[in-house]
Amino acid sequence: MPLWYYGSSAGQKGPVEENELRAMIAAGQVGPETLVWRDGMKDWTRLDAVAELSSGAVSPYAPPGSMAAGYYAPVANSGLAIASMVCGILAVITCHIGGIFGIPAVICGHLAMSQIQKSPVPMTGRGMAIAGLVTGYLGILFSLAFVVILVIAMVGDMN
Repeated sequence: MPLWYYGSSAGQKGPVEENELRAMIAAGQVGPETLVWRDGMKDWTRLDAVAELSSGAVSPYAPPGSMAAGYYAPVANSGLAIASMVCGILAVITCHIGGIFGIPAVICGHLAMSQIQKSPVPMTGRGMAIAGLVTGYLGILFSLAFVVILVIAMVGDMN
């Protein structure tokens, strides 16, 4: 097994065996932009460009051929889920006018759930979408309850 050298902010490190270097990659101690070299290579090369270190399982989150094994692309967060949750929180806080924020919270929440489910790449935000739906429906319910109480109070005053 070849011995590898790698560059860090402190300078050149190594030699380390390939399995040790792979362990450092998996632990996130060595990144895809880290320069590596072993005997037989012409020059120092970025880790993500070294085929023998990037062989193996590629992250399901990464576009094809973009990242070495052990590296994960950031997972996208649904903007609709965030909007749903924020509107839902505002709907609950504003109680008697909660429907103003509750309706967009419910719409964004349902759209976010659909977007997350149909997304070809993994997407986060399901919990925020659910929170937005629940708080949005509560805001609408509070608004309706306020209107019903107001109507009952007005009818009672007329008698």
